[in-house]
Order: sequence, then structure tokens, then C-alpha cells
Amino acid sequence: MSRANAEPGPTQTTFPDPRLSNAEIADRLAGLAQLLSAQKENPQKENPYKIKAYMRAAGKIRTLSESVDELVRDDADLTVYAGIGEAIAGAIREIVLTGTLGKLEKLRSAASPELASISAFPRLDPKRVLRIYKKLGIRSVEELREKLENGEIEKIMGLRMAQHVRQGVNGAHAMLLYRAHDLRIAVEDFLLEKCGVRRADAVGDYRRRVDVIEELAFIVETDDFAAVVSRLERYGGRTPLLSATRDTASYALSSGVILRIHAASQENWGLALVLCTGSKAHLRKLAAVTGNPTALKSNGPFPTEEALYAKFGLSFIEPELREGYDEVKQAAQGTLPVLVTVKDIRGELHAHSTSSDGSNSIEQMVVAAQAHGYEYIGITDHSQTLKIARGVSVEDLWKQIRFIDKLNGRLNGIRVLKSAEVDILADGSLDYPDDLLRELDYTVCSVHSRFAFGKSQQTERILRAMDNRYFNILGHATGRLLLKRPGYELDIERIIEHAKQTGCFFEINSSPERLDLSAENARLAHEAGVLIAVSTDAHSTREFGTVRYGIDQARRAGLDKKSILNCMQWSTLAPLFRR
Repeated sequence: MSRANAEPGPTQTTFPDPRLSNAEIADRLAGLAQLLSAQKENPQKENPYKIKAYMRAAGKIRTLSESVDELVRDDADLTVYAGIGEAIAGAIREIVLTGTLGKLEKLRSAASPELASISAFPRLDPKRVLRIYKKLGIRSVEELREKLENGEIEKIMGLRMAQHVRQGVNGAHAMLLYRAHDLRIAVEDFLLEKCGVRRADAVGDYRRRVDVIEELAFIVETDDFAAVVSRLERYGGRTPLLSATRDTASYALSSGVILRIHAASQENWGLALVLCTGSKAHLRKLAAVTGNPTALKSNGPFPTEEALYAKFGLSFIEPELREGYDEVKQAAQGTLPVLVTVKDIRGELHAHSTSSDGSNSIEQMVVAAQAHGYEYIGITDHSQTLKIARGVSVEDLWKQIRFIDKLNGRLNGIRVLKSAEVDILADGSLDYPDDLLRELDYTVCSVHSRFAFGKSQQTERILRAMDNRYFNILGHATGRLLLKRPGYELDIERIIEHAKQTGCFFEINSSPERLDLSAENARLAHEAGVLIAVSTDAHSTREFGTVRYGIDQARRAGLDKKSILNCMQWSTLAPLFRR
């Protein structure tokens, strides 16, 4: 399908669309939050939670399929959407009905030239960028871009700062998997309800549960694909069409990712799922067995994926495995693993309470864990050196141990495990004395400082820590924060080998911004025979549900439940922690 067919003739006149897109509305709210956060003395005494509320509302608006402009003009109640209260709803109405926001314009007019230049990029943190301006002696976003491109920001201010600037000035081009979940639902609903497709399924990276999503893809069943392409431009008020053909189209979503749709027929729905889900490497290996897509169609129809796999003597390959490792060979041999599921998890091995930086008491965390059907929960509050997280002193950890012993005496159906998230110090020693570590049921040991150590120094630090007989699980092994901070450099193969030799284990930290171990590193550990915990690192009762994202990565790594520590009963698991 060519967009040229829709271009107006020479006698026609076109006018700009007067409607505001959701992205434009969100940018104004984010811009307000940005300028409020930059105020040195905050003369209006804005509550910092209100500033965060503007940012959350902006994020929510970017994912809405409905046109917020139209909702306002139809006098709809905006407060039905999570994160939008009366005050923010009023601000949105002002933006739509006047095209501006008085409070925002007042702040812009009073801002310094340097701050005013930043305000055109609402994803930039003004305080961080102004520090760069001062350090590098610059005053404009143009100079900021130049320093970014020549590597000066990374060299002087660090990789994390450079990454923040790159995302702020160039726009976001990716989103975390857990954020893509709500977006997937919104787009799918729009396709079904507004575009009139009979069926829509998410495919591609999202279906494979890749940790960072750059493109959200769907296959759709419809008799009028051209009409769907046109209607989808109304998603979120206005969504730019990037390209279109007879059976595919792509769009630039306000969240920064690409939306791509593919037309598929009912009789070859399974074929479309297979071709649009697998990675390029997977599809190349699959083609060696099935033939290329043209040959596949001639062997069809394939209304289901199962029908296609059966036709060529293959076991069903779970979407998470379709990355191009050895899954096609295993499918031919009938040796694919039975992948772990959330239902297989029997307990939580990494959770925090109000004793350190958690939001809920030990008792509250226990009640929530039991509501999830868990048989045990380990309380792993931060150790004494991590002051920023209210690390627990030696004396207070002894008190916590005695408290948990008493608590277990009156609990039924769940056991509270005595543990701690013990800092691995710069020299590789652990942050508590051995006589205290000995009293714990197990430990989670993590790096929280000196991220700038080189690869060799950081690796040796962790290896020395593993030599302590009370070291059990290496927490969030690389320290990465997805789309924010790359992990520190490690010789992960060497650490995995040492873990195997010393009887240590890893975790897949299910925090959606970590997912660390990565699926790739978890696969390496699994192939070496090292067991892995899938833990949430929960800091509140609400966060136990994030285990699903850790399970996603475990499945991508090809892990079955026998490979997961906390799929075991405590009676089976406890001896593994005694080295």
C-alpha cells in the first residue's frame, strides 16, 4: 500500500489537525514536572509527590489508546484513569481547551536561558543536565548534543549520565517489558474495538518476553487491511504512520517504540505466529527443516502453530525459546525442556522489610507471601554498610533473628527464613562477621558499591566473596538497571565456574528494571549445572507479582523447575545452603 495514493491533488488544501495527540499532552505535563523539580528553593512549595504524580500521569497518557483530546471535548471523567486525579485532570483540560498550560508558561518565562533550553526536552532531568553544563562549560542543548557525540559526557560524567542524555535528547526508542504489558493491552483493545479486526495477537520480541522492547508487533485478521491502517492512525489521538504495504504497516508510538502490524488469514494464522514470533536466527534454523516461507505456505494451510510443527516432526517450541540456540534441534529430537512456570515457585528468597528500606513489616510480608501460596519467605534486609538503604547493624540483625524464631513458633503453613542481603565489600569480604552469618539460614550477597572497578578487579572481588563458606546466592550479578545503567564489567564465565566449584548459586532478580541475571547469562549458568533462584527483591507486598518477569527470563534461558532453587521444598533446599 502506498501512501502516495492518498496524497491530495494540486487543487486541494490541507490544514493541520487541530487535535492534540496524547504525546503532546503528556509532554506538557512532563515539562511542568521537569521545571518544578528544577526550582532551587521551590517557592510554591510543591509537594515532591505531586511532581512525581505529573510524571506518572504523563506516562499513563502516552499508553492510552483513547484520544485524551476527544475525551476532554466530550466532557469525559478523566479521573477514571489510574494516576489522574482532579488537579491533573484540570491541567489536562486546560491544555486541550487552550492549547497551553498557564503554570508551565509562567515557569518557562522565569527560567534561566539554560533551563529554558532544557524544557523543550521533558525527558531530561534538569538538575543532572545543569551539572553537566557547569562541569563542561556549556549553555545549550546543541552543545550538549555535541559533547554527547564526541564522548566527552561519558568520559567525564560517566556512562549512566551519557545514557540519560542520549535518551532525553534523542527520545526513547525502547521500553521495559513490564511497561510494554499495558501498552500491548491498549493496542490490542484498539485493534479489536476501534479498527474492527476479528483477531489480534502480539508477536515478536514481546511474545518472546525479551527484557527490553523496541518494537511491538501484532498479527491481525481483517477483510480490509487498508481501513485498519487508516483507523490506527487515530490511536492515542494521532499516531504517525511510518510505512505501509499491502499486508504490513508501521507506526511511531508516543511511548517511543515502533508499532508494527501484519495481516494474517485464519487458515494460516499458525504460520503467521511462527514467522512473526521467532528471532531471525531462529527462523534461519527453522527454515533448514521446513523450507523458506514460500515453501511453507505451499505445505499448508497451518491454522495453528502446533499443526505446522507436527507437519515437520517437531515438538512445539515455546515462544520464549525461539532465539536461535539449539531449540529447533531439540524439537526434532523431542528433548525440549518443560519450562518453569510461576505456579512452580514455592517460596521467596529475596525480600526486604521496614528493618531496612522496605515499605512493609516482616509480618505483612509474610501474610502477602502466604497469600501467593508460598511455603517460605526469606527476609533479606540490607547489611550495615549500605547506609542509604538503612542497612541493619550487627546488633539489630541478632534481634531480627530472635524475632523470626519467635514468629515461626506461632505461624502455620509458612516458614520465615533468617537471611540478609549482605554487601560484598571492595576487598571481597562480606559485610557481617562469620559468627553472625552462621546463624542465618542462607545469604544473598550483592555488590552495591565501586561499580567503576575494572573487569578483572570486579571479578576477583566476587570470587573472593564466594570463597566465604557462608556465601550462598549472588544477588543481581551484574548490577545493571535496564535503560538506565549498564552492568559493571565481569568475567561471567569465570564466576559461573567458581560458583560451581564452591557450591554457590545465582539469582534472576525479577525487579523489572533489573532482570539480572539476563537470560543469556542464566543460560550459561544452567549449562554449567549451577542452580538459580528466581527472586523478586520485593520491597513491598505489592512487588511479589513481579516474579512473572523473572520467570519470563528463566524460560528464555531454557530453565525447568528442577533448575530453580525456590521450586524446591525447604527441606530439600536447606541442605544445599550448608557448604
